[in-house]
Amino acid sequence: DNEAVAVAAIVCTFWLWLRSVRTPSSWPYGVFAGASYAYAAAAWGGGPIFVLNMVGVHALMLVVLGRFSTGVHKAYTLFWVIGTAGAIQIPVIGWQPIRSLEQLGPALVCLGYQVLCFCDMVRRYKKMDAREFVRFRVQAVGVLIGCVLVVAMLLYPTGYFGPLSSRIRGLFVKHTKTGNPLVDSVAEHQPASAGMYTSYLNLPLDFALLGGIVSCWKRNNGFYFLVLYGFIAQHFAGKMSRLVLICGPIVAVSCAIWCGFLLDQLLEPFLLFLGKKPGYTVEDEEEQPTESDSNGNATAAKEKAGAKAVAAKGKAKATKDSAKTPPKVAKKSSRKAEARVLEEWEEEERPGGAAQFKKALKNGIKEAIPEDFQQQYSDFRKMFDSTKGMTIRAVVAVAFVMYTLTIGGTIPRIVTFVRHCDNVAQSLSNPQVVYSVRDRTGKTHIIDDYLKGYQWIDQNTPKDARVMAWWDYGYQITGIAKRTSIADGNTWNHEHIATLGRTLTSPEKKAWNVIRHMADYVLVWAGGGGDDLAKSPHLARIGNSVFPDHCGDDDPKCNKFSFYSDNTPTPMMAKSLLYKLVMHGQTGVQVNQALFKEVHTTQNGLMRVFKVMNISEESKAWVKDPKNRVCDAPGSWYCVGQYPPALEKLISKRKNFAQLEDFNKVGQVRSAYSQMIEQERSGKGYSEL
Repeated sequence: DNEAVAVAAIVCTFWLWLRSVRTPSSWPYGVFAGASYAYAAAAWGGGPIFVLNMVGVHALMLVVLGRFSTGVHKAYTLFWVIGTAGAIQIPVIGWQPIRSLEQLGPALVCLGYQVLCFCDMVRRYKKMDAREFVRFRVQAVGVLIGCVLVVAMLLYPTGYFGPLSSRIRGLFVKHTKTGNPLVDSVAEHQPASAGMYTSYLNLPLDFALLGGIVSCWKRNNGFYFLVLYGFIAQHFAGKMSRLVLICGPIVAVSCAIWCGFLLDQLLEPFLLFLGKKPGYTVEDEEEQPTESDSNGNATAAKEKAGAKAVAAKGKAKATKDSAKTPPKVAKKSSRKAEARVLEEWEEEERPGGAAQFKKALKNGIKEAIPEDFQQQYSDFRKMFDSTKGMTIRAVVAVAFVMYTLTIGGTIPRIVTFVRHCDNVAQSLSNPQVVYSVRDRTGKTHIIDDYLKGYQWIDQNTPKDARVMAWWDYGYQITGIAKRTSIADGNTWNHEHIATLGRTLTSPEKKAWNVIRHMADYVLVWAGGGGDDLAKSPHLARIGNSVFPDHCGDDDPKCNKFSFYSDNTPTPMMAKSLLYKLVMHGQTGVQVNQALFKEVHTTQNGLMRVFKVMNISEESKAWVKDPKNRVCDAPGSWYCVGQYPPALEKLISKRKNFAQLEDFNKVGQVRSAYSQMIEQERSGKGYSEL
């Protein structure tokens, strides 16, 4: 599916983004991060929302943590501008990045970045101190917030802003129902179970937390992104099972960090024996005085080697600064005037803000630590890298490796994990239209009804034939049968899906009056289990969300379209076209052959194909005419079809589905199903509405 390509693009985008903010000079990678984001948007419709918001929230987090710099500003600006420019070229996305509430957040972050960059320019030009800079920046941000509110108030009445989709909103509510019957009907939109995490993440999941803990010792920009990613992935997967796939990258990375940490610890004593410089030396305890200008920029500290040389030559060759300050005084005050080497993500000492607050907090914590404890830690570290310490560490490393390879049980777990991965990969890669079963004697049988059914359509129907079926099978009709489907998994039009559901669950004559203008054949899945009859209550419910007269507002769940406890159909279901097509020729059920003629049933009866009799050639020609298609641009591949004029009366009965959060549709009555879910969330019954 598209997700297979999109996950690779998502991981690539995240890596390029983190590479662009690793150091202030790494910002050119933002160009490639933006291009990768545009590619992810083209590969998967849901991918860009996740990617854009992840990067946007991380960029905001860097500001909160005091890690904003000109490099980060350039990287994020390039990412957002290039990525958005590429994404809006995709017809199904369009201008959503600057209109949809799901994607406006990163746009506001980009706008805020420009203001912060302007503040830094003014700070450097006027050489502001910390107090002046904080005051000026607060004023600038206040002006920005005011301008944004004014623009929002002006655009709100025009309906410019798009609502949160039901899928996105469902990720933030406790209730498992979103208020959209189409979204609620999809099993993979339900919360993930514990077994699903174990099945798809397996062994690496056991070490992911350990990798996160190890990462705490090097809190660079990438570390905070991993923390953010891990939290969001775990939360979203807990709301929607299909999003377990976004947990894969973070679990793999965290496990790899832990494995790398272990490998470093095991190899380091042997590398020390071979001449590697110890990680902790006496020089680390020496102070490096630093001078700062009025702008807060740190000057270069004296080199450690130079300091040693000056001390060896005596007072006659010492510098003026060292001569003025006795060594003992410098040692006592060193903890307050300690030099700080810039971290890899810093380009200067920024006055004011979170960075200065964090620095003061760290210094305060360090001063609160007793000197005796620091001395004990220093002695331990020196012993840890001494010859004695290296010998002990080497012995422990060998023992650990031997334990792991023999009685630790790690090797069998790895073998089991590899075998599990292979089994899962095979199960996911096996075609869904062909599967094997075993009979009572243990003999294996290949069930290929669905494949044979689609192949029959390809070989026995006209090339321009249109096949109506529930949207689940749309891709298979297009890809295997090579025929036009009425709807598929990429149909974003809720009203169209509802029209399809309403038609299939209507009485056969009423359904035929509609289908003859839209399709040449009708395909149904039969045979029990996940066939169309099992799904049919969802079809009726979705249809009722747009056609309130289908089941009625008094029955938002369409309970009247279902089975009784003895598995007999309700009157509404028994009269429906879908029931008669699936059950045709069984238990006395017959479809009207003058309306729908059975042309093919597969060997095991799992798929049935019916030809629509007396189709409207006029409507077919009208729909086929390119003049009657609405394209986003001349010659574009993205053209929205229109219903033929003969269905105008039916279409006029539709009520555009208003989601719970669709505030642009002021005054529109929500569907009975949406109202019911809203009442359930508030703790009231639907009868109290």
